[in-house]
Amino acid sequence: MMQTVTTQSIRKQQPKVTETITFTKRISQIGTIALALLLGFFVLVYVLLPIYWMVKSSFQTNYEIQSVPPLWLPTQFSLDTYRDAVTLIPIGRYMLNSLFVSSLTAVFATTIAAMAAYVLARFRFRFASLILGIILFTQLIPHITRVFPIYFFLQDLGLLNTYFGLIFAYTGFSIPYAVMMLQSYFRSSCPPELEEAGMIDGCSYFGAFWRIVLPVSLPGIVAIGTFTFLGAWNDFLWASLLLNRGELKTLQVGLREFMGEGGTIQNANVFMAACVLATIPAVILFIFLQRYMINGISAGAIKG
Repeated sequence: MMQTVTTQSIRKQQPKVTETITFTKRISQIGTIALALLLGFFVLVYVLLPIYWMVKSSFQTNYEIQSVPPLWLPTQFSLDTYRDAVTLIPIGRYMLNSLFVSSLTAVFATTIAAMAAYVLARFRFRFASLILGIILFTQLIPHITRVFPIYFFLQDLGLLNTYFGLIFAYTGFSIPYAVMMLQSYFRSSCPPELEEAGMIDGCSYFGAFWRIVLPVSLPGIVAIGTFTFLGAWNDFLWASLLLNRGELKTLQVGLREFMGEGGTIQNANVFMAACVLATIPAVILFIFLQRYMINGISAGAIKG
């Protein structure tokens, strides 16, 4: 009888223990989600705050920008700063220069990297691991250490103060990263059976690469091309060293020169308006290609 009572009491207590454990798990899950949302909110604010400050400053007067405590909103909106930015800075010319250099860099770097990555992803040969190791090692070397070797190399080739000198430098720096990303993407997104089926139908290696691999791997290729374009578009260091002629300057160099001439103090709002205009092409590019960028990078990173 005593044993029966003990067993019944234990059975009665089990639902309560289960409910307690479930309640504790829910509290823990809610706490984890709340912490994640809080951290995400702070990261979002930290990332977006400089952008917000740039946009709101472009509509303020210089007095409002330098006021203490800072004003979080402009007292009145005016597009005069944007008109002055276009008037004082040849921003259209700078944008065309950056667009030309960045576009050709993306085309050259992505084309070369795609072919090299395909070879490394598909063919087994003796020095494949060594080549990948060298490519990875180049990413560990600080860019600043390669400034003078590249500068004197381009000087010897007569490519200083030319678009193609800058494109040559950008392409060289973009290829290693593009090869590493694309070779893992080719392995994950395009199974060799597809190429083998194409070769049975009469395709050569290049034909299979062109007709089968490239269409299947288009998201990854577009993603790498876009990131290469943005890397060249946002670069300041190499453009400031390799281009000194006024008509060849890129957007970043042009904005820096305007700031160096006292524009930041005397025309801070104009400078901010010019920065907003300089950001618009990258934003437009991201809006149209964000699907390829997210899918391409996530697929290459996760499956590779």
